Amino acid sequence: MSTMIDIARGLADEFRPRAAEYDRTGVLPMENYDRMREAGYLRAIVPEELGGLGATLSEAARAQQALARGCASTALAVNMHQFQIGVMTDGYRNGAPTEATLRRVANEGIVLGSTGAEMVVAGDWSPAATAARNGDDYIVNGRKYFCSQATAMNVVRVNARDTESNELLVIAIPATAPGVRIEETWDTTGMRATASHDLVLEDVRVPATSVGARIPYGPPMRVPGLANVGRWFLPLVSSVYIGVAEEARAEAYKAIGGGVNSANRADVLTDMLIGQMEAAFLTAESVRNEVAARVEPWPGDEIQAALASAVLCKEIVTAQALIVVDKAVELAGGRAYFRKSPLERLARDVRAGRFHPPSSPISFQMAGERTREAAASREPATAR
Repeated sequence: MSTMIDIARGLADEFRPRAAEYDRTGVLPMENYDRMREAGYLRAIVPEELGGLGATLSEAARAQQALARGCASTALAVNMHQFQIGVMTDGYRNGAPTEATLRRVANEGIVLGSTGAEMVVAGDWSPAATAARNGDDYIVNGRKYFCSQATAMNVVRVNARDTESNELLVIAIPATAPGVRIEETWDTTGMRATASHDLVLEDVRVPATSVGARIPYGPPMRVPGLANVGRWFLPLVSSVYIGVAEEARAEAYKAIGGGVNSANRADVLTDMLIGQMEAAFLTAESVRNEVAARVEPWPGDEIQAALASAVLCKEIVTAQALIVVDKAVELAGGRAYFRKSPLERLARDVRAGRFHPPSSPISFQMAGERTREAAASREPATAR
């Protein structure tokens, strides 16, 4: 049986020839989603007994890297589905009622959308979207930003404030429910084909049974379930940018000596650029591999420490991936500035990495705070 990584490599080769056109139009690659569904990529993280491939966090991270080499926008968009499957799989294994949805992913190929970026904050927070109780239902109103793969999703998870209890509710809403509307606002420098549009919710009626979690008002990322979202999301999204860097690296090697302002460059200078590029790539991949392996076992009470590692992984990897791509551009020379060069697109795509929450400087504050707390908990009481 093919692994998730094998499937990703094959799909990347299919997606690569059409990536530039999707970047130009800014349209979500629906044919890529059809192929991911057919190939089993959308169900790869679902447990085997429920119809999936049972991919681990580390395997999923490497698969996302491989897929991003073919089409970064597709890999980044489907990342918002994949991390949710990982979190739901943990829930299934720990007794949460997620089996039905996981089976739908495996059997029907449904796509899960997410609007959770806003809740990745350091302190107390409550969403602007509201959920008002109405009999056995809730009426949801609000607007959500950066809803990646908006035009492909079948179900979207939305955070809303219960107007009575002030709790944060995580609600699963069908994308076709009356009152759900996608406003096409995504027009960006890079990752243009992720369809990360705004999601508008106007008097959307959902049954109370659609509420998957009720979280008291306070710092969301202190809630173990939400911290676990970061444990999955951050290594996987980091891997997308390693894939972008790896593809740029390959393009650079093909371009050496062929550019107008690089053909006559002294070999020693080319070698220095290659060394710098390789150092950054090695750092990015090594950090991702180490962190993915570290946080892959269920962390239990150490979930906040796992979140800190995942946050730092994203910061280090995206920074190093940017260096790799910039060095690849330098190696290729002026030809990389032309739209016909894949490097031009990759140089734009890699810059999206800095915007995934938590972003700097909050990311370092969150990681530092949790690392300090973990260190303090290990100290003997007399040493404090």
